[in-house]
Amino acid sequence: MKKWLLIFASMLFSESALALTTEIGVQYWRKQTSFDANNYLDSESVTGSLSFFFFERFALEASYTDAKAIREEKIYSGSTVIQSQTVVQITNVVGADLIFMLSNRKAMFQPYIKGGVAQINRRQEVKVNNLNTYTLEPEKALVPSYGAGLKIALTETFGIKVSYDAWQTPIGGGAVTNDAQLRAGVTWLL
Repeated sequence: MKKWLLIFASMLFSESALALTTEIGVQYWRKQTSFDANNYLDSESVTGSLSFFFFERFALEASYTDAKAIREEKIYSGSTVIQSQTVVQITNVVGADLIFMLSNRKAMFQPYIKGGVAQINRRQEVKVNNLNTYTLEPEKALVPSYGAGLKIALTETFGIKVSYDAWQTPIGGGAVTNDAQLRAGVTWLL
């Protein structure tokens, strides 16, 4: 047992293991879906991340996502609007993930997988018939998260990153749903 502890300690504290590489990234996502001019869904998100690479293929990543979605719905009787509803949802996700690179970090194409946890905070403001506005604030939750992505190294320090990220969101009564997001952005190695 002592032999394995010594081997692990020597790997952990070797010069190459301690040479941490730091990466910062910014990703953006936007989606617009329309039924007609008065019935649509418009959503966007911005994510910032900070990753610390170690053991050449592993990284710890901390991320923060700020997302906003606006849904506008109008119900007509002929040409008259009989009901309208506007829903604005704000979602903040703070994540911590362990990343495993599937290729060498010096390769041009660097696929990866990741898994971890995310803190989800959501809030909805609902306005009905331009009169009544009320706010819904579901529970805040610490949930599992996972994802996969591809980093394309354009230079030694700059790259493009595309990722698919998912997490389990509580929807009440002990039930959960898998929320997912496709993102694209840029990264810089420091």
